[in-house]
Amino acid sequence: MIVDRNFVIEKITQHTAEFVEVKNPGYVYPTAEYYPLAPKIHQLDALNTALMDMDGTTTTTEVLCIFSLEQMVRRMSGLYKMDQWEGIDHHADLPYIIGNSTTRHVEYLISKYGNLINSEIVSRSFIEAAAWTLRHGRDAQRQAEVIQNLRKAGQHEVINQMIQKDLSADEISSLAGKIKANDFTSWVSLGIDIYYEIYHRILGLLGEGKSKEVRRLVFGNENSGGELISPMPGIIVLLPLLKGWLGREASVMAPLLFDDYLKSTGNRITDEKKETLSQRLVSLGIHFEKNPVKLGLVTSSIFYEANIVINEVLGVVAHAIAESQLSPERKARIIEACSDYHLWYDAFVTASDSSEIRLKPHRDLYSIALHKAGVMPSEFMKVIGFEDSQSGTVAIRAAGIGCCIAVPFAQTHGHDFSAATHIALGGIPEVLLDHQLFIKNVS
Repeated sequence: MIVDRNFVIEKITQHTAEFVEVKNPGYVYPTAEYYPLAPKIHQLDALNTALMDMDGTTTTTEVLCIFSLEQMVRRMSGLYKMDQWEGIDHHADLPYIIGNSTTRHVEYLISKYGNLINSEIVSRSFIEAAAWTLRHGRDAQRQAEVIQNLRKAGQHEVINQMIQKDLSADEISSLAGKIKANDFTSWVSLGIDIYYEIYHRILGLLGEGKSKEVRRLVFGNENSGGELISPMPGIIVLLPLLKGWLGREASVMAPLLFDDYLKSTGNRITDEKKETLSQRLVSLGIHFEKNPVKLGLVTSSIFYEANIVINEVLGVVAHAIAESQLSPERKARIIEACSDYHLWYDAFVTASDSSEIRLKPHRDLYSIALHKAGVMPSEFMKVIGFEDSQSGTVAIRAAGIGCCIAVPFAQTHGHDFSAATHIALGGIPEVLLDHQLFIKNVS
């Protein structure tokens, strides 16, 4: 029903916790929305659901996203060499290009580096990206976005041509001359397509097992850099623990968790304390074997990307479990689950389930995850949420989850985590070993 201002004010004053202002993209009315945030819950009486972000919380993919965003700027400016443009400023830029939607990332970079962008080069790069996406892309939604941009540019007649064959350099130049890209809005729209083409080419190579080629592309040397996609510290232990698959054998995974704790916090654990912490893990293992937790993965990545990334990560998990000292029965169960993420996740929610308008810090993705996992509002006090970014922690609280744990990593340490209930600088290992997942009375 339509209500007046006084009615709204009366309703708002009934909410005694915090509110958050979430800015909308420039083409959306209104310019901002205001959400009541769930009251913070510092300790859970019981835990039945755990929701967590993918990139930066569950997996490491940021290096690929950052590389793709930087290449987008280079493709829009023609400045490919370091002496022409030094590239993204990791100290100043990363807080704004990690943890938000792709649109927000692109908007930020084009706003900051717009003086470098060349409209003619943008048009050509867009045609190249559009042609590749329609001809070789694997994501239907991304192809639909490209088709929409071509139609808006009045180039609907070339769509079938792009699908049927690879375009020559002359054909690309001819089409590029018909694309008008001379303002911020058009640069953002076309820049998104350019970014996705770069990122999806990389994911395609990984999907074909060509990790060395990707390493050469990203790091300049196939032997340089760390893992391209791997679980974040603590994840290899956390996921099977919550599903109840470790039970009394949870202590077997303790050495791996201790190593991850050292990597995350820089602190060694004494041998005396290791015994205490191992017993704590056993208590958690027994508890969750009796009370398995629903898991939800929530990401602002589209499904095509998330599907490749999570399968890469579960492959690493399977290898680690195979190398562990777990009993053959437990090993077999967990390794089998690694063949299909549906066996892990009760809700697997990506940007493809929503819209670029309604990604984090909007609550929609987490609300969808709660719905898919079958969690009703009356049970929200039994849910824990993990996020590595400012926008993610806001989205969790706005979705009604009061126990929101920030697990920042190197690229998100500068974010404002005031929306989080707890900030665990040591990540998942700290949450498990120091806080027992913030659950009361697990014995």
